[in-house]
Amino acid sequence: MNTTRNSFGAGLPILALALSLLLSACGGGTAGGDNSTVQTQPPTGTVALLFTDKPTDEFSAIKLNVTQATLIGGDGAQQVLFEGNEPIDLLDLSNFSEPIVFGEVEAGTYTKLRLVIDSLELVPLDGGPSIFPSLPANGKIDLLDPSGIEVLPGQTMVVQIDMQANEAIHIVGAGNSGQYQFRPVVKATFSTGSELPDKLARLDGTVDEIYSDPAGGFRLCDIETPDSCIDVATDMDTSVFDDMGLGTDFANLMVGDTVTVIGQYDTENGIVLDALVLEIGGNAQQIQGQVVSMTMDQQFLVLSDANGDVVVELQPGTKYYDAGSPAGPESIAVGANVEVEGVMPPKDVETDPNVIRAALVFVEPPEEEQLSGTIIEPLDIDPMDPMTWSFGLTPDGGVGDICVRVNEDAAVLLVNTTDSEVTMGSVADLALDQSVDLLGTMSDCFDASEVIVDVSPAP
Repeated sequence: MNTTRNSFGAGLPILALALSLLLSACGGGTAGGDNSTVQTQPPTGTVALLFTDKPTDEFSAIKLNVTQATLIGGDGAQQVLFEGNEPIDLLDLSNFSEPIVFGEVEAGTYTKLRLVIDSLELVPLDGGPSIFPSLPANGKIDLLDPSGIEVLPGQTMVVQIDMQANEAIHIVGAGNSGQYQFRPVVKATFSTGSELPDKLARLDGTVDEIYSDPAGGFRLCDIETPDSCIDVATDMDTSVFDDMGLGTDFANLMVGDTVTVIGQYDTENGIVLDALVLEIGGNAQQIQGQVVSMTMDQQFLVLSDANGDVVVELQPGTKYYDAGSPAGPESIAVGANVEVEGVMPPKDVETDPNVIRAALVFVEPPEEEQLSGTIIEPLDIDPMDPMTWSFGLTPDGGVGDICVRVNEDAAVLLVNTTDSEVTMGSVADLALDQSVDLLGTMSDCFDASEVIVDVSPAP
């Protein structure tokens, strides 16, 4: 999928109430007559809800609207994290996560996270009319974790929601009569402390305050809802760019500037976004396409459907990412699919080539293959690798039987479309005669990185 997207408009999470609660929860209390201060343990924890998605080449946009996110305990007690309207285009989230809310909830162990979405729009690549699949269970999606979802007092739990549109959207039928169906293939990753998701966050907003202590820090607030703010930290490794996409330094940042920040969350002392890239000016863009030339003189050529040939100009501070981790310019190769973040400067002459000055270059990993079928042989431990299990599969479509290997750490999702529930499972949940969808790569066997099991009750 080769597209261009304006970066402006991705909102900040609803932070004002959550941060005020966090500050009050972290305060101390006095006890006894000696005026000594006793630090009390807050009875609440913070939950950060982030959305992301895997890429798909079938649509130019996949738009949904999140209206509610709720944690539910074993006794049925509910803690609402978010209630409102949060429109999301999943195709903006292949390489980034978008925060929905940082919410304060009672500490404890919960059994499920319930999401509610009230609309889903598929925009075809060919420019045809939008498609609006019906939503199961009136848009409710329950994400269950058998081990429990534990919110610890005074700590932040980050929940990354991967909507997995490539597996959630299915075509039933063929030709013009084919109907699109949405099933709740949603993966939730619950993490705390140092085990935070490695996907970068990307936020737009206005600089509300620049801090002298700590130096390099500032407060970023949403443009449409200025009360929604987050602290941002920079350091010597942060690359700063001006409104022309050229390198600059933090000293040129001013209160009132519109900026784009790309980085990762730090929850050790409250919630802070550690900036990897800071773009000043609010005019950053993203293009996606295929590399069609070698890098020469700090430039290479990308073929993008939306813009044709685009010259990518690498800057001294350009950052590189490859499959979710830092990389270098050597990762750019002819034929690679990339997403480039930066500024497209105005042309002196209309016939001049399209140019983007790169602040960040993502080199996309090869797309995983998808395979569906029925398990025909029970799981067995691979004698050469005790961490890997294998089973036989009859693929859909009449292809000959194959073997499948599944690492013990592979994601296993148990999807109940009827009740719109997704349970985080393990290889122990795989059994004969199950219908499964697999993501992975084919070698002598199919090496599955993810297994989606249909556990809907029989009609």
